[in-house]
Amino acid sequence: MGGMDELQIFGDVGPSGRHRWEQADLDRAPASARVDDLSELVPGRQGRGVFLRWLVGEAHPGRSAGWACLESMDGAFAASLKLGDLESAIVVHADAEGLLVEARGGPFRLFIPGASDACGNIKHLGRITLGSGPERDTRPPVDERSC
Repeated sequence: MGGMDELQIFGDVGPSGRHRWEQADLDRAPASARVDDLSELVPGRQGRGVFLRWLVGEAHPGRSAGWACLESMDGAFAASLKLGDLESAIVVHADAEGLLVEARGGPFRLFIPGASDACGNIKHLGRITLGSGPERDTRPPVDERSC
C-alpha cells in the first residue's frame, strides 16, 4: 500500500520532518499522541487514531505555520482552519472493523471534538497544507452549512 492511501503534509514544513503517513504508521505513534477510543472525546463515534497536533509537530512546521488547509484525497473538499482551532482534532484511521476503508470515510478521517461546525469533520483526508493564512475552502458560507 502507498500512494493514494497516504496522508501527506505540505507547505511550511521542515525538510527534516516527516511528511507522509500510512494507516499502519499511526498505530506506532507514541501513547501520548494516540486516541484509542474516539467515543471518549466524540460521543457516538467509534475509532482510533492520533492527535492532528502530533502529526503537524512531526512535520516540523515553520514559525509562520498558523493555518492548515485540510483536503480530501480527491481534492474535491477543502477546509482552511487555524491550527489553534485544531488543538484537539483527531485523525482516525481505524475502527472496530479494522483499518478505515473508503466506505467508512477512510483511509483517514478528521474529527474535531466539540466543534460547532460539522463541516470540519473531514472524510477521506489526504492532504494537509500548512501556511501563514487560509487557503482553499470549499465549505459553504457558515449560515448555509448543513453538514
